[in-house]
Amino acid sequence: MTPYDRLIAILSGRKEEIDRLPAMSSVGTSTLEAMKTFDAYWPDAHRDPEKMARLAAGLHKLAGLDNVTLPFELTFEAEIFGAQLEFFEGQVKWPSIKRFIARDVSDLKFPEDISSTGRVPVVATAIKILRKEFEGRVPIIAYINCPFTSIGSYIVESIEFLKSLRSNPDMIHEFYKQTYPHYAKIANAFKEAGADIITYREEAASFDNISPIHFDQFVKPYLTKMISLTKPPRILHICGQCVRPDGKTEIVGKMIECGAEAITVDERTPMKLAREIADRVKLGYPIGGNISPYTVIHQGSIERIRGAVKRVIDEGTDIVAPGCDFWLETPTEKVKAFVQAVAEFGTPPPWDKRK
Repeated sequence: MTPYDRLIAILSGRKEEIDRLPAMSSVGTSTLEAMKTFDAYWPDAHRDPEKMARLAAGLHKLAGLDNVTLPFELTFEAEIFGAQLEFFEGQVKWPSIKRFIARDVSDLKFPEDISSTGRVPVVATAIKILRKEFEGRVPIIAYINCPFTSIGSYIVESIEFLKSLRSNPDMIHEFYKQTYPHYAKIANAFKEAGADIITYREEAASFDNISPIHFDQFVKPYLTKMISLTKPPRILHICGQCVRPDGKTEIVGKMIECGAEAITVDERTPMKLAREIADRVKLGYPIGGNISPYTVIHQGSIERIRGAVKRVIDEGTDIVAPGCDFWLETPTEKVKAFVQAVAEFGTPPPWDKRK
């Protein structure tokens, strides 16, 4: 099977058809070695569609990763609403905002045509380049940074935003109501350009930052609406702790109810508990993760990587993936070890082994 066939089958409810589990990342796949190999360094690769496409495909070509992913950072949406960015010319650093731009939703700039605003045309062009090379063979994943994370990290001062969950909830709801359709439009622009899968990143919505009550109040309703405005397949990704150690307090089930075709989680959400919860909500629902991109894939030995891959497969993942973006300094040989371990331990898929 091709990587495309494999992942699309899982997201379409046909996982019994696959030959092995996929080794992929629903989020960032940039590394320094890929930048060097394909002459696609940041910050140019954030703004040049040719370089963006080369870097997006880097770990597929170098290490056999089962997908290509773009863009590469988390300020993309804030720029569309008027934030000025610092790209750190001549350096490989994550772009950041120069200042928070809003205390009220009226401070935002709302684009008339999202497809021609900010760097949306850059990503769309890069997707079209990737489509010509990989259509039907390797899935193209485009991700967006969702409103709770995007607004609360890059548009409104972060501490004030979190305080407002209690002190001024109407303000939070107004930000969401006015902005979530625009985030969906970004996703649709990526889909129209040829992206196969959209990942919705709502990384600030875990227990590390908010309570399950706040997730129900501020995050879930708008994620559900936003996801419903875009075409499948879609993946919802949340970093951080999504299940308390007792397994009783959790948002994994709530994530599933938002309507995406799969969810992915990081290492702070135990895969065994996530699998149990997912099966209670919707038996066999696809979940992915949750290998640490830093302590395991970047820092760990080959044997540690292999052990982590086997563990997460044994615990019930359908999609073996790092829990967040690959660490930029990760050696290609470590990513290869990750992919090779998935091919070894995920062939045949665990449900076939149990027959």
